[in-house]
Amino acid sequence: MTRVHDIAMTSASAAVILFAFSSCTLPAKQGHAIETPQAKPNASHIAQLERGRDAYFAQCVEPACPTTTPKTLAVAVAAADPQTQLQPSIQGNARALESVAPAEVSKPAPQRKPQVLVLEFATDSAVLTPAHRTLLSNAAKALGLAERVLIVGRTDNVGPDSPNQAIALARAGAVRDHIKRVSPAQPHDIRIDARGLCCYIASNDTPEGRARNRRVEVVFTTSSEGVP
Repeated sequence: MTRVHDIAMTSASAAVILFAFSSCTLPAKQGHAIETPQAKPNASHIAQLERGRDAYFAQCVEPACPTTTPKTLAVAVAAADPQTQLQPSIQGNARALESVAPAEVSKPAPQRKPQVLVLEFATDSAVLTPAHRTLLSNAAKALGLAERVLIVGRTDNVGPDSPNQAIALARAGAVRDHIKRVSPAQPHDIRIDARGLCCYIASNDTPEGRARNRRVEVVFTTSSEGVP
């Protein structure tokens, strides 16, 4: 090659390089701004969160929203319409009350207080006095209608245990036998509780107190038939 040819080739290469640099630094044309793509916001909507009794509705943003199923859609529709949700509940409660309400409220039978007859005895005696017989005869009708009669025999504290136990039992037995003779109907249940040297109702330090402790108590509750 000649020197002239080398100079021409060098000039052509320089022109190519200058054109490349100029194309990179050219300003953008007016009216044609360069737009950079922007990311679209994720969709959001109302969705049911949690399940069962803990379920509630709130706004969530995809992809964090739970998957919608036919069951959750049914719950959402019911929650959106409170009238349709409350009306069956009210009707159901009314039916439940009707099913448990008794047809008739039975009143409990009035409780009658036990009656007590007290018969005091002389020392070491189990013999019924005329006052004892009159008292038992006057109560004969009520005693015959009683559901249960309990005859309690007691003594004072004078003497040893064995004789006192025997006299307590003899006093209770005498009263029981007289009740069976004078009552038009036998009591349904008649029992004896005889204990000597026991269960004092007064002090044994005085004659009056010991007289009160030598006693028989007739405890009974009348039935509601024929007795006011």
